[in-house]
Amino acid sequence: MRVRAALATAVVFCAGLIAVHACSAPLKEATRTFPAHPEWPQSMDTISVITWNLGYSGLGRGSDFFADGGRSWLPPGPGTTRESADAIAAWLGDSDADVILTQENARASVVNFWTDLKGRTDRALADYQAQFHDDFRTRYLPPPLRISNGMATYVRHGRVRSEIWPMPSDGDPYDGLIRRRYGALATYVEGPGGCWVMVNLHTSAFDEGGALRKRQVAAVLERANEAHGQGWRVVIGGDFNLRLVETAFPHTTEEQYLDWIHDFPDEILPEGWRIAADSSVPSVRTNERPFEAGQNYTTVIDGFLVSPGVEVVSVAGTPMGFRHSDHQPVRAVFRSADMPGAAVCSEAP
Repeated sequence: MRVRAALATAVVFCAGLIAVHACSAPLKEATRTFPAHPEWPQSMDTISVITWNLGYSGLGRGSDFFADGGRSWLPPGPGTTRESADAIAAWLGDSDADVILTQENARASVVNFWTDLKGRTDRALADYQAQFHDDFRTRYLPPPLRISNGMATYVRHGRVRSEIWPMPSDGDPYDGLIRRRYGALATYVEGPGGCWVMVNLHTSAFDEGGALRKRQVAAVLERANEAHGQGWRVVIGGDFNLRLVETAFPHTTEEQYLDWIHDFPDEILPEGWRIAADSSVPSVRTNERPFEAGQNYTTVIDGFLVSPGVEVVSVAGTPMGFRHSDHQPVRAVFRSADMPGAAVCSEAP
């Protein structure tokens, strides 16, 4: 029975992947404006932001993954995905952050044994306004083949509108069997000290030489710098798939599994922009095998880029032992700093 169940799961999974390219939708820039949301409390002069790649609740510490040199296409089992989804949602619900940026947030599908991670996070953050961009999804397919994974942004106060900033996709290694709809999810917020843009970013991971992901970041930075030029304070947070700071955590991972590691190209940062990341806590681990501290390679690819006019009060990774995802959350606190030409928040560019 176990063999038959495994074979059935594999058939469904492969069919779903084959259908992704044929049935996925082209990306179009979309804008959504929201009704009035509670204003920022006058007593608050900072804004707290969390970014976390949730690994679709399928990449906890017991998982390995084929694309990273492992053997498995699926998580160990539905018990692990449900446990991870419940724990992720509970942690986010208790985080008390003003803005939460999640990547690889997923609806129920074969890749997480039909565990509705997004439904859980939505319920845990019911007091927030949310916007979802499923950059990996199928169309016209019924369950159980339907896949919908992507970025979800949650904002507690002062949200004005959200839109998708398209990113380059040529050169993506998964442009055949699997295709992603790359785009950054930008959310305009009327926050402490003025107008903010919170950009949720998740770049390509396995493009040769890191060339595509670097172009993707450059494209988003160009758009973000335009917004800053119009008086908006900009924070770009997410999974950059580029090493944001130098790290040297102990590991025994073989070099052949590290070919996806590339450094962030500092030269693409516009004048006055900077990186905000925590070099003391790893934010990602390799998946060539289940996680074991000191064995898997770990580094920091999750964090923030901030524009002039944004003061970084603090930034800290959260050590969780990679129990529920192959990434760990990063929390930052920002404060508005002086900048000329402040925008009118209701007139988002």
